[in-house]
Amino acid sequence: MTLSHIIPTVQSVYVPKCRLPEYATLKAMGYSDGYLLSVLFQEALLLAALGYVPGFLIAIALYQVTYTATLLPIAMTLARAMTVFIITIVMCTFSLAVAMRKLQSADPADVF
Repeated sequence: MTLSHIIPTVQSVYVPKCRLPEYATLKAMGYSDGYLLSVLFQEALLLAALGYVPGFLIAIALYQVTYTATLLPIAMTLARAMTVFIITIVMCTFSLAVAMRKLQSADPADVF
């Protein structure tokens, strides 16, 4: 399920970087860093959930293929799925922290 980790984590770092002028505009308009942090946090959670779903479906398919090919008694358990989902959210939150540090240090006058 590494696919479900990599895609949202990369997106959490890349998307705020691409939209830095938009966030700088909001900052120049007077929005606080706390508000921008909440926006980025919502975006990170959304990306984590959207990245987890295809990774989860691929993992279920691979578990089934492996079981069919080897007859090993393996399956996706609820505990394993929840653990991976929590790890995905934690990774996106850490990448959000990196993006937020860049956003806090951005001066709206320098971005334009």
